[in-house]
Amino acid sequence: MYPALIKGIVWTVSVMLPVVIIFGMVACSQDPGVIKPAPANSNQALLNALKGRSQPVVLGSENGPQIIITPELSARVLGAAIKGAADENLMWVNTAVLDGSIWEKKPLNWNAGGLRSWLAPEDLFFVDANQDPGTWFVPSALDPVTFRVIEQSAQNASFEADMDIPANTGQVYKITFRRSIELLTTPPAEAGALPAGVEFLGIRKTHSITNRSDEVIGEQLPFVCLWSLLQLNPSGTMLIPLREGADPKTAYREYFNPLGDRLVVQNNIISVKIDGKYRSKIGVRPEAAGKGEAFLRDNRDGTGILYAKVFSVDPSGKYVDKPWGKPSAYGDAVEMYNDDGKSGGFCEVECHSPAKKLVKGDTQTYSLDLLIFRGPIGELKNIGSKLYDVDLNGAYYF
Repeated sequence: MYPALIKGIVWTVSVMLPVVIIFGMVACSQDPGVIKPAPANSNQALLNALKGRSQPVVLGSENGPQIIITPELSARVLGAAIKGAADENLMWVNTAVLDGSIWEKKPLNWNAGGLRSWLAPEDLFFVDANQDPGTWFVPSALDPVTFRVIEQSAQNASFEADMDIPANTGQVYKITFRRSIELLTTPPAEAGALPAGVEFLGIRKTHSITNRSDEVIGEQLPFVCLWSLLQLNPSGTMLIPLREGADPKTAYREYFNPLGDRLVVQNNIISVKIDGKYRSKIGVRPEAAGKGEAFLRDNRDGTGILYAKVFSVDPSGKYVDKPWGKPSAYGDAVEMYNDDGKSGGFCEVECHSPAKKLVKGDTQTYSLDLLIFRGPIGELKNIGSKLYDVDLNGAYYF
């Protein structure tokens, strides 16, 4: 009897011990606090840099699509990799995050990188009452702010923070800001079946503001709207499809330095040169905007990355962002920015929601999809054409 019992115990241990070890290895591999050898500019390099300074939320898997969200840096998506932790981080990340220096001074620097949310208009919150560009700053009450994690699963996470944001009118916006981030591992049907050699990762972001004040936003307080900004590495071409019938001459306006031959409109698509070496920005009016905005990063070897930001634009909606200190009868729905290197040499893909009247307790919500495809340039143009219902092969490329 006893020899048989002992034999059974030995058999059970010999079978279960590898399972326990493997489970422990898997659990450990999903721990964002574990420092591992990492290629430069990878998701793992970012996780290593955040250890001891942040408690990042990681969605996805170590060897498949994976995104990294930093609650302490306004719940921005700071890492995105198609093939897991060791793969290239497809977001622009400030070197101050990677070397840890961003944490040394308070308030923290807003310019961390990745996919973030702000509140617009810029000339209400980011400059003084005289609209002096030399006074530009980011309100510390807006970014970066530590967000609470209110829900989390393998593919989704939601965050919120209460904010009291001062405006240059002397008023204060008391809002609750929420962000819901979902990792997408299957491309939308509109993209069609992915050709051989094309890889995909997607992010669905839904952000919202709730008015906590007795003052009505849109009456006692000026209208505001949700603003989504994505920071990326150059170089390549920003692509903004226009609505059919839009007049390219009145579709957009320039904010900073003149673009000259850095901007071309062809096949009803605005193309802008992106190199992170010349400060420039344009805004596209809502009546002229198409289905979104894209950045095609060209690796100069026949391959690249298509960042397709897909969102809705209400042609008759009230948009509020405009160049500082200049009167305007309308606000821009779609924007892009090319840095000159002084802030890090990134580009930004930006969009706004229409503004809504909000009484106390009212919530305004806006959703968008960031669809990232990596592969041969020709295939990426074909995929983008399907997403935007316009032939990107006919656009001008820098």
